[in-house]
Amino acid sequence: MRLKSVVIVIAIVTLLTGCWDHREISEITVVVGMAVDKGDDDKFTLTIEGINAKELSDKTASGFAPSVVFSLKGDTLAELSQKMNIGISKNLIFSHMKVLVIGESVLREGILDFIDFLERNREIRDDFNIVTARHVKAADILKVTFLVQKSSSLKLHTQLNSFVESWGGDPDIRLNDFIQAYTSAGKRGVLAALTINGDPKKGGSVDNMKKGAPDAMVVVDSMAILKKDKLLDFLPLKDTRNYLWLINKLEKTVVTVECSKNKFLGVRIFNTVTKSKGSLVKGRAIINLKIRAEAYLDSTQCKDDDLTQIKTFKKFGKLTDKQIKKDLETTIKKLQQNYEADIFGFGEILFRQDYNNFKRIEKQWDEYFKEAIVNVDVNVKIRRSGIRTKSPFSEKK
Repeated sequence: MRLKSVVIVIAIVTLLTGCWDHREISEITVVVGMAVDKGDDDKFTLTIEGINAKELSDKTASGFAPSVVFSLKGDTLAELSQKMNIGISKNLIFSHMKVLVIGESVLREGILDFIDFLERNREIRDDFNIVTARHVKAADILKVTFLVQKSSSLKLHTQLNSFVESWGGDPDIRLNDFIQAYTSAGKRGVLAALTINGDPKKGGSVDNMKKGAPDAMVVVDSMAILKKDKLLDFLPLKDTRNYLWLINKLEKTVVTVECSKNKFLGVRIFNTVTKSKGSLVKGRAIINLKIRAEAYLDSTQCKDDDLTQIKTFKKFGKLTDKQIKKDLETTIKKLQQNYEADIFGFGEILFRQDYNNFKRIEKQWDEYFKEAIVNVDVNVKIRRSGIRTKSPFSEKK
């Protein structure tokens, strides 16, 4: 009985142990955003956004700034992150970071110098968005306030996640995604590019989030293409959606399809699956992509087409297939002819499915990608026409 009692006590004590490294909330500042810029002196400028939790709650807010944004200049992020108490009063906690914004000038020179710090740091997780700033400083992105979510970083994290779920406008890149693309011989990296619509100086004011039409707002602008760790160029948002489609990461989107001259359909796509096969045939890469999806009509300007007839759905389905195929092929050719950058991971497909042949050409994959034959087969089934078949606007008065 004594032995059993001792075992039970030890088990209870083990289960009830607390966190050995816990810190009280009153002693810390939670960092939710980080921005990295580079000046003319070739030094890094690290900017952090720490939240003022009291101002984020409607019950406790008193009209003060919802967060504090502070910058420091130096040679390494490792040192700068620990020197922030030059201006910040409390200890910084980076484990809840939501957004990392990389300045365009930094991205053009290469970002491995500080990505290594992020990858080694045991406190920083892998669930934050990595983006770049276009035409503005990365620090300015963190300063723009917003009506609904007062912290810029929290707003951006929600905005990017919502955008990729509803339309496919964010490539949804995390730290491990960047590292994987950097180390891969068969894939190049991408990042979402953000910019500011309006006046960045006015956007940092508390008054900005009190206006229905803010003086400044952070918007998703485009998608950055990387070769290794350096910026190559930017692609329009439509190419971002096509990129996600081709790598089988698109959840939902809406496609505009011309159904007659200057008349269009709005087709909501869902349940989309992209399957890929690749091989090297006589020294040339052959990639076969098969895309299957379901859809319904969001809108139609072609009032003369009878939606009570199956043939109308088949007609609209074929038009949708043709439009999607054209869009995807345009994006692929753009990357092949203009950039020789395989952001789709076609090289990785060959690595998995035709390993021996790919190993012979992996160092020249960019050249082989340029000449690769990519076949795109699209089949979309339009299941329904929303909550209505015949439009009241098509009826004769």
